[in-house]
Amino acid sequence: MQEMESREAVDAWVCGDVAVVFKHNTTCPISARAHREMERLEAGRPGTAVFRVDVLAHRDVSDYVAERAGIEHQSPQVIVFRGGKRVYDAALFQIDAGEVASHVEAGRGRDLS
Repeated sequence: MQEMESREAVDAWVCGDVAVVFKHNTTCPISARAHREMERLEAGRPGTAVFRVDVLAHRDVSDYVAERAGIEHQSPQVIVFRGGKRVYDAALFQIDAGEVASHVEAGRGRDLS
């Protein structure tokens, strides 16, 4: 996972083809479980862009991601962006590598305009 530490990084990465943003609280056991799910996603789908935001160190960036996605901040939270638009989000115990992967794959090879 690549660290996302600035609003500029958010703007640069979420506007690409597909990006997965994982908002992670390093002190939360629920977030630790979600982090393992994101590691499973990366292991099962090499090349999938997964970006981690440490919500304790970069709360401003975490809030900006939620604002860009048009959703309320939660932690842990995963958001799939395609072309700068949110196409999927999940939080807390709903974060599942397989579910995220299905939404990453859903838009590949399709014209989304």
